[in-house]
This record gives sequence, structure tokens and C-alpha cells, in this order.
Amino acid sequence: MQRVWHGLMEINAKKTKTVHNGRNTNALITVGNSVLEQVSKYSYLGHMITADSATLKEVQIRTEKTMRTFWENKDLLRRNIGLNTKKRILACYLFSVFNYGCEAWNDSKTVQKKKQTFEMWCYRRLLKVPWT
Repeated sequence: MQRVWHGLMEINAKKTKTVHNGRNTNALITVGNSVLEQVSKYSYLGHMITADSATLKEVQIRTEKTMRTFWENKDLLRRNIGLNTKKRILACYLFSVFNYGCEAWNDSKTVQKKKQTFEMWCYRRLLKVPWT
């Protein structure tokens, strides 16, 4: 196993992978004498990072996880508590699940629309507003 020291950080060339998301996808990155493996996607902190920077699938996954969390806590949200308390519960427990890792998302209009749609879904369920 080849390890290269760069300042205070040790890089393991066998475990390190690269993803190119720009125009030049044939560029090779080397550490010491080793060429790093190039992959099209990888998982980072539970999120899938892809070469084409597509985030719609990741937004869908986060939406599904948050919906599961919402339904697990539906008894808490349907109690006779104040609206401000319910909104704080949404912000603390649900929107934090949804926004985990969102700094890696492309902030396109489509992603913004999906985020807004999900937020309105939560508020409709919280306030018991029918879909029609």
C-alpha cells in the first residue's frame, strides 16, 4: 500500500477515487506514482455524488426519508398543541432530515420547485388541509 504525505494529511492512493464533473473527463490525477481511479459516482455521507451532478434522484430519496419520518411522528404532530410549536417541530425534526447534505445539490429551478412542493405537502398535512 502506497501512502503519500502532503503536509499533515496522509492520502491512501488505493482508497482514493475521483469524479470528474466538468468538460475534461479524461484528465488523470496522480498522487506520488499512482494514478487515482476515476469513477462515475460515489456515496459521500449517505449521498450519491454523480459525474453529471444530477440531484433530482437525491432530492427524491431525501423526500421519501422525510415522509417516513413525518408518518412516524404523526401522533406528535396531530396533538392539541399550538401551531407555532408544530412549525418548530417541522423545522427541527423534518426539514433537518430533508436538508441533510443539500449543500451538495445543484440549486436549479427544478430542485427549488421540488423543495417548495414538499414543504407545502408537510404544511397541508400539519394543518389537515385537503388536497382538493
